[in-house]
Amino acid sequence: MAVDTMTASPALVDETAPVRYAKAGGVLAALGLLLLVIAFAVIGGGDTTTISFDRTLTDVEWPLPTTACVAVFGAIAVAAGAWMLIGLPKRRFKLVSGIAVAAFVLGLLFWAYSQPGTVFRAESILAGALFLSLPYLFGALSGVICERSGVINIGIEGQFLMGAFTGVLVANITGNVYAGMAGAMIAGLLSTMLLALLATKYQVNQVVVGVILNLLALGFTSFMYDQLKKSEGLNSAFTVPTLSWGPLADIPVIGPVLFQQKIFVYIGLALVFVVWFLLYRTRWGLRTRAVGEHPAAADSMGVNVNRLRYWNVTLAGLISGFGGAWFTIANSLAFSKNMTAGLGFVALAVMIVGRWNPLGVLAGALIFGFTTQVARDLDAAGGALVPGEFLQMLPYAVTLVVVAGLIGKAKAPAADGVPYNPGDK
Repeated sequence: MAVDTMTASPALVDETAPVRYAKAGGVLAALGLLLLVIAFAVIGGGDTTTISFDRTLTDVEWPLPTTACVAVFGAIAVAAGAWMLIGLPKRRFKLVSGIAVAAFVLGLLFWAYSQPGTVFRAESILAGALFLSLPYLFGALSGVICERSGVINIGIEGQFLMGAFTGVLVANITGNVYAGMAGAMIAGLLSTMLLALLATKYQVNQVVVGVILNLLALGFTSFMYDQLKKSEGLNSAFTVPTLSWGPLADIPVIGPVLFQQKIFVYIGLALVFVVWFLLYRTRWGLRTRAVGEHPAAADSMGVNVNRLRYWNVTLAGLISGFGGAWFTIANSLAFSKNMTAGLGFVALAVMIVGRWNPLGVLAGALIFGFTTQVARDLDAAGGALVPGEFLQMLPYAVTLVVVAGLIGKAKAPAADGVPYNPGDK
């Protein structure tokens, strides 16, 4: 019997890829052209952008011509977009699109910092960006573990609130900041345990449960805050010391960013690689991904799907609870009502940008942290040409682009949010 060798398996061919690449190329080329217009029609010929090293080399400043720099970044974005339009190799797509997006953001930054009196303080901004990325990082890692297990965790915001409140309360009662961190983790664990129970045993709609738990946490912490105002010394701020790694902290740029931070930074970076290793290099990770993608297949191999989901979701609460301690203990702040300000929901966006991968989550969190820090810096400087709010909006625009599939498909685990009964197919 003759075998038809000309038929390709549709499951192995992404027919939408060329169209997606062309759309992405068109968008990036248009953004590059916008930078070129700004460079030659808006920016003055004598404008300069000053970069300083404000922590290690305090007397070093680099004034750079704004027009030339913005034009170069615009040309890079245009070239990347044009390459996608004429046929970019698939294996180069993520790299080239990342370079183009980075060029566009850098072009905006050079324009924003071209005003007299504004200086791009490289070391302070990068160190601050890493620190501000932590709530997105902790929340997104918790979400990755939950959704890789097949459970949607909308309740990260509530877990943040419970961790923030419990952390500062326990720290005040015990007089120990590290006990406060442990208390925040336990609060997060207990919060997600309820989600795990309702999602696995009672199979309640996971999105509805998450929203209800957020409202419950908001109401509980607001009520307890009002009660604490009547008690002295139960809602005082605690300070976590900054760790300095000796001579390593004096290395220009790298030193202040990586070797002169609070313990929260090192725990966050360590968690990224620990979670990645556990998910992709251990038996537990294989089983976790299996119950999130095809629980029936995992069940047929002897995996107790609902029990694994229950414990994974519960333990993920340790991470989101610790993320709650960032709002109070890491920032040396007392607890206040709704102080998380919706960052738990933003963490879900970071998870999507990172495509449910811990390393991708780290990149997404750094993007959000960087734009937040730059926005704060520009607002403090005053009179910036590019409003800080506009730059802070960019990560959300990137999230929409990812969800739309213009720079690659963001595909959740197949069984995410789907309850499972033993024996189901």
